[in-house]
Amino acid sequence: MAEKKDQYIVAYFADYNTADTVLSYSLMLSLYLRKGIILLRVCDPRYTTETTDEAQQRLLALRQRLPDKVFSTYCALKGKTSEIIELLPKAFNAVAVVGGVDSSDKKSAAHPKHLLRNFAKCKVAYLLAQTPLTNYASISKVAFSLDFKKESKDKLIWASYFPRFFGSQLFVLSYNYTDEFLRNKWHGNVKFMDKMYKNLQVTYQKADLGKPKMFVDVVALQKAHELGIGLLISTTTAERDVMEYFIGVQEQRTIINEHKIPILFLNPREDLYVLCD
Repeated sequence: MAEKKDQYIVAYFADYNTADTVLSYSLMLSLYLRKGIILLRVCDPRYTTETTDEAQQRLLALRQRLPDKVFSTYCALKGKTSEIIELLPKAFNAVAVVGGVDSSDKKSAAHPKHLLRNFAKCKVAYLLAQTPLTNYASISKVAFSLDFKKESKDKLIWASYFPRFFGSQLFVLSYNYTDEFLRNKWHGNVKFMDKMYKNLQVTYQKADLGKPKMFVDVVALQKAHELGIGLLISTTTAERDVMEYFIGVQEQRTIINEHKIPILFLNPREDLYVLCD
C-alpha cells in the first residue's frame, strides 16, 4: 500500500447513482497530485434515512474498487451537509472535493441546486461532473475564463496545477472588451496572470470569446467544447447583480451543461489556497 499522504482528495457521495463519476475523477486527481482519497458519505436527514453503519458498508465496497497503490479510507458522518463540507479542510486536510451531479431527482443531494447550496462555503476547490471520466486524455486541455472581475485571479493558481502536474495545455478564454474602463480592469488581471505564470514557468494559449455577453462561463463552455477542452475552472458568484437575483447565478447554468464538461469550482476567498507539492 502506498505511503499515507498528508493531504486528501475527498470523494463525496451525495447519491450512490453518481458513484462511478465520483470515483473516476477522484482517482484521476489522486494519481496526478499524489494525494490519498477519503470516501465520504453524509447521512443528512434532509436527503436520506441511511444510517452511518449502513453508509460505511457501502463505502467499504466502493473503496475496494480503487487500486491498492492509492492510499484510501472512508468515513460516514451524520449531520448537516453544508456544515460538514465547510469543515473538510480542517477535519480531513482536504485539498479538493469531487462530487457527481444528477438532475433527475430534485430531492437528491446530488441535484445541482442542492450541490451549489451545500458547497457555498466550501474552502477548497470542488470538481462537479455529470458523467464518469473514461479517458484521462480529456484532461489534456483545461481552460478558465479571465474577465475584469477581481475573482478571476482566484482561478490562476489552480489553473497552473494542470500544466505543472497533469501536463495539460492551458487555455485562457476572454471577451474582447471595447469599453475602456472594463478593458483596463481586464488588462490588470492579464498583467497579474502573466507575472505569476512567468514565475511558475506556465504557458497558456489565448482564445477569444467575442464581444461581451451576460454570463461569461456559459459562453466559455461553448468555446471549450469547440476546442476539445475537458475541464473548465470557474469561480462562483461573489456578489449578485440585479439580474442574478431574478434569474439565478451563472453556475446554475454551467454545473449542468449539454456538453457534459466537468467544472472545477472555486468559491471567492481572501486567502487563496496553495497546494503543497
